[in-house]
Amino acid sequence: MIERLFILAALAVVIGCAALAARAVARSRVASRPPAELWRALETAPDGRPAIVAFSGPRCADCRAQKAILRGLEGVRTIEIDTAARPAVAQAFGVLTVPTTVVLDAEGRVAAVNLGLTQVERLRAQLTGRFKESAA
Repeated sequence: MIERLFILAALAVVIGCAALAARAVARSRVASRPPAELWRALETAPDGRPAIVAFSGPRCADCRAQKAILRGLEGVRTIEIDTAARPAVAQAFGVLTVPTTVVLDAEGRVAAVNLGLTQVERLRAQLTGRFKESAA
């Protein structure tokens, strides 16, 4: 019995580490690109407000939930990208899965990248710079 618990705990640690590594890789893939290149792909420009770029797909249930969560944020520019309709934008941001949200600061630089459904509290913390990756 103790051996099974040990194996489950070890498996949980491995999965947690893999999730953190995936998040770090996703962020570094996007953050390494010049902001001007990302905004060019979006075909728009920063307007002095923080922005969230929300990537979704046509048959993604979590994407519909993410859109509802984004409606709960005020004072934030939301840019919705359908990856099926605009694959070049998804490629420029290195998006491999949906939903993905990319938080851009007021100057247009990448502040955070979220893979999967992201709750409003986490997005608010990322927008204000109070989010710490280790707190995930």
